[in-house]
Amino acid sequence: MRIAQSVVDTVSPQMAWGTYLHLQFENRQKHGISLPPEVSQFETFMSMLEDLPGEFETEQQVALDRRGMPTTFNAPDVWWRGIIDYVKRDGTRALIVDYKTGKMHKKFGQLKLFALYIFAKYPEIMDVEVQFFWTQIQTITNARYTRAMTSTLWSEFVPDLKQYVEAFRTDTWQARPSGLCHGWCPVTHCEFWKPKRQR
Repeated sequence: MRIAQSVVDTVSPQMAWGTYLHLQFENRQKHGISLPPEVSQFETFMSMLEDLPGEFETEQQVALDRRGMPTTFNAPDVWWRGIIDYVKRDGTRALIVDYKTGKMHKKFGQLKLFALYIFAKYPEIMDVEVQFFWTQIQTITNARYTRAMTSTLWSEFVPDLKQYVEAFRTDTWQARPSGLCHGWCPVTHCEFWKPKRQR
């Protein structure tokens, strides 16, 4: 299978809301712009993050290369890329927050990669707390990782990295099912694509 390059994403109301909310949070944190009335219920959480000690960044584009080292977002040898909604570093500790506007889940793979990026980018960081902030119910789920755990964390992603290298070598890309196959992915001709579940 080759990469589909002619597919255009459609923006659903849920995606538009998520983009809007991320922008309001970034404006509040980075530029000190008050939250608009329709999202003012999140001011308590914004203030809590603001009061924590340390230096923060918002909507940070991050990437790792095939060696697991930080690289630029569009580097030719990029293996993984993501956007960290909020990260605050204080001495040897860091906090990563990812805002979620959908249904709660327990999949921390994305946040583990964020933590691995922070460990690789900042040698002084020894402890990373990662959080999902579930905006629909204003609930936090979290985990904590230490630098001593990096080998264990990487072991979860090494098979994917090896497959990536092999795919580039042979220009063969295997279709892989995920939760996005149910109506979210625009590649409707894929064998794993299914219509969106009806609520």
